[in-house]
Amino acid sequence: MQDLGGVYVANVTPFKEDSLAVDEGAYLEHVAWLAEMGVRGVVPFGTNGEGPSVTLGEKLRVLEALFGRELGIQIIPSVMQNNLPETLEMLRALEEYPAAAVLILPPYYFKPVEPEGMLRFYELALGATSHTTLLYHIPKYAVPVPGRVVEELPVWGVKDSGGEEGYAEAVLEMGKGVLLGTEDDLWRRLGTGAQGSISALANFVPEDVLEVYRAAREGDEERGRVLSERLKEARAMTKQYASPAVLKKLAEARHGASMGTVRPPFVPVPPDYDPQAALSSSRAKTGG
Repeated sequence: MQDLGGVYVANVTPFKEDSLAVDEGAYLEHVAWLAEMGVRGVVPFGTNGEGPSVTLGEKLRVLEALFGRELGIQIIPSVMQNNLPETLEMLRALEEYPAAAVLILPPYYFKPVEPEGMLRFYELALGATSHTTLLYHIPKYAVPVPGRVVEELPVWGVKDSGGEEGYAEAVLEMGKGVLLGTEDDLWRRLGTGAQGSISALANFVPEDVLEVYRAAREGDEERGRVLSERLKEARAMTKQYASPAVLKKLAEARHGASMGTVRPPFVPVPPDYDPQAALSSSRAKTGG
């Protein structure tokens, strides 16, 4: 299995203002900036990447271009097609590329799902890929991935976006890995032994998320707690409007490349939205 760990970005997907088409050029420019900032990798087309709003064909075209850039970072595509046939189709298509891993969301419409049904889904999915696999646990939007399912499958571990007390610890005790999907109390959560973070905030403050991760690895509690609280404040400021819409404006303020708009049902931020409040809560500077 691949060596996973560090700071990954749940990178956003720019859409053109006029046509709502994926802006491939802006997408690649944003990821190139993230690579320059030192992140370990990106996780395209997840929740903040508006994965459910992007067609399979669009995803594969962007991923082909992204892998072709050879940016020197790990790429972990999100597979969240909500049905088994397209899940298998995407996984088979990704066999052509050197993905560090794949992140697979369980089908999220039918609830509840019996563990046996989820195991059947994942067993078939794992049969379609040779890549290291993470299971996507995000109960706010999808069905939760029970610990039993994680333990019984030959997977690296999970992206834990649930944040329930004890979940990450239980997965780690199984000998599986955890990448944290929320920045709330990131310092403490990294202290559980989680291998890293898949961060939405790293779209615009990658250096701050990287610094919390380094502090955790170095055991620097004072620095880690201060930075983690700062991230928590910044995260709260991304929730006033649709999170992907805000993240795009904040990223645009950092590197200057237009990040476009969001696809419905999301609503763009108002024209007078000022990113400086969120940026001022971090060490980020406009254009920095």
